[in-house]
Amino acid sequence: MMHQGPYAAEPETLTQLHGYMEVHELEQNGLHHEIYISDPRRTDPGKLKTILRLPVSTRDRIRQ
Repeated sequence: MMHQGPYAAEPETLTQLHGYMEVHELEQNGLHHEIYISDPRRTDPGKLKTILRLPVSTRDRIRQ
């Protein structure tokens, strides 16, 4: 998911991802990682872009 804004606001985006996972019966299967699109030295914090990724598995697959 693309997060736009300061790094300190990333937990809000991760909460949205967890909500999506709940609706689609997915479980987190590892640590999240981030891909930084913007250079924080040149970009206003409100315009920073970061891709947040979570590895997931279906709930049925985890229980087997």
